[in-house]
Amino acid sequence: MRGERLLLLPGALFLLLFFAYPLWAILERSLSSPEGLTLARYLKALTAPAYLEAWRNSLLFATASTLLAAIGGVFVAYWTSGLPLRLKRFLLSLYAIPASLSGLVVAFGFIVLLGRNGVVNQLLGTLGLPRFDLYSWTGLLLVFPFYNVPLFALALMPLLESLGKELMEAARASGATPFQAWVRVLLPNLMPGILAGSAIVFAGMMGAFGTALALTGFAKNLLSLQIYSLVAESAFDLPQAAALAVVLMATTGLGLYLLALGERRWRR
Repeated sequence: MRGERLLLLPGALFLLLFFAYPLWAILERSLSSPEGLTLARYLKALTAPAYLEAWRNSLLFATASTLLAAIGGVFVAYWTSGLPLRLKRFLLSLYAIPASLSGLVVAFGFIVLLGRNGVVNQLLGTLGLPRFDLYSWTGLLLVFPFYNVPLFALALMPLLESLGKELMEAARASGATPFQAWVRVLLPNLMPGILAGSAIVFAGMMGAFGTALALTGFAKNLLSLQIYSLVAESAFDLPQAAALAVVLMATTGLGLYLLALGERRWRR
């Protein structure tokens, strides 16, 4: 056992250098001042109207994106689970591609399709139909399911394969309607996986940055964009950016804790 414990040292060292130390550095910078420790930056982060709006927008955006991903991911995973094995494996390999793509590449791809002069909007204009505004909150909510729905489906597939279609068939054979079989049989059994997938998506959407910046610049007030503006713009303020980062991490951590708590209680 002593020899096996030594194998943990590389992983522990990695976590210490690239996780614990950066977190400590951010926290220390957010609290430090020439006079000593201060909470002034946190007070500003929690009271300034622009920062409060950014926090609220990030929380609402992450929650809405998670709900859309959960709805789409459940149906995509259920549909995929019923396909022949060879086709299923091919689709699962495709579902992993969006997570590997750069946010900028995805953003520019959607601009080509749905931008002001994009292919779809040109077609809508030709037909006399209203154009789609990609650079709005609705546009952002449309873009991010490109990542999140396949990710959610991948998270649910092992659970669906362990349950099998026999569960739904047994419910239907017992007299349940398709709606009752979904609501009373399938979804309760999938709920632990849904909550686990929601945690993955929620954490990613709270820190959504690259795609949102490429599509909207600073037109949409998100906490991640506020942090970036304090690091890269003329209003250079690393300590305040660190305080906002701590607020972002604390909010994300609380959301993940609530989802994990809900998952444990559901399993019981």
